[in-house]
Amino acid sequence: MTESFPSAARDQTLLRRANELSVLAVLRGGAPRPLREISDATGLSWRSTQVVAEILDAQGWLVEAEADEGSGGRRAVGRPARRYRFRAEVGHVVGIDVGTHGVQVFVADLEATIVGSHHAEVSPGDPAQVRLATAEHALHAALAEAGLQPKDVWAAAMGTSGVIDPGGTVTASALLPGWRGLNPGGQLGSVLQCPVDVANDANLAALAERWLGHRAETMIYLLAGVRLGAGLVIGGQLHRGAAGAAGEIGALRGVGWHDAAERLVATAGGTEPRTDRGEAATRVFEAARAGDPVAVAAVDRFAADVARGVTAMVLTIDPDLVVLGGGFSHAADLLLPRLGTELAETCLHLPRLEASELGDNAVAHGALRLALDTVDQRMTSLDSTVPLAPAAIRGQ
Repeated sequence: MTESFPSAARDQTLLRRANELSVLAVLRGGAPRPLREISDATGLSWRSTQVVAEILDAQGWLVEAEADEGSGGRRAVGRPARRYRFRAEVGHVVGIDVGTHGVQVFVADLEATIVGSHHAEVSPGDPAQVRLATAEHALHAALAEAGLQPKDVWAAAMGTSGVIDPGGTVTASALLPGWRGLNPGGQLGSVLQCPVDVANDANLAALAERWLGHRAETMIYLLAGVRLGAGLVIGGQLHRGAAGAAGEIGALRGVGWHDAAERLVATAGGTEPRTDRGEAATRVFEAARAGDPVAVAAVDRFAADVARGVTAMVLTIDPDLVVLGGGFSHAADLLLPRLGTELAETCLHLPRLEASELGDNAVAHGALRLALDTVDQRMTSLDSTVPLAPAAIRGQ
């Protein structure tokens, strides 16, 4: 008799947790809703919905809204129904993009509304500690704009160039001096008082595309710019690989990804030390649009280089979609038709080809999504005996 009580009590606790998460899921990301609508959406009885809403209100997840809030200004006759909204401001997350030329930081609430941001310029030749110091300054500036303290951040993620192992250490990086062997999230994590998940920038751009852009269950995100990289989404989930090296097709030198951009910009005389390769590539694309035969030939070669790597990945995972993103996505009108022609010659199934519309913010948005996913995982994976309270999710 006594042995069955703990099991029954735990079952009740699990049921309460499931009910609380159901109510939060209904309200999160939407307008305030009356209890009857919440009840209908969750399948709970009106009384159970009321009890759960009051618990979540007391814990700080919900707040009772004014009678006309979210109702278009219309006031009902008689006693107004109790309405609740999700308190997105109860917690915040941070997304960071540490790149070759700049650092971008976004601070968002739990509904992904950006409440603070900061961009800082860096140089390709900056040593690692200078780049990290710039990132730390940008982080403080973004938090100040949001009116928050570092302790207010529940989770954070960073995207950067290179191969990142599951522990957040950069195991290979061809672009950022002194980056190899570092865990760049460690320094910022000590500032924020929470771990900073570090991931490859192309992977996070793919995650952002899946979230805010072109959605597909299986997708290749091509980060095309002065370097080429790829992020993979398989079965609706970001695929990093066992050691964080998934999509690093450029490691095969025969593919030509390692110097494809250099050969492209050489057409515009972009080999001088002070010439920005991105600007030089833009001149080549503009000349190709104008019909310059040398520029057209250079774009053809670049598209063929890109296609060799993409073809290998398409034949491996058979994606629904290939998205062209990165700095060269502005040349999608030139590159996508050529890429489609190249893929059609070899691939058994030609995926849909699209240009990303997320621009330079794709990586930072992907980092935000990863941080939000971390919060969601904590909410659902906490031991059922731990109250579903903000302090518990924050880790206090």
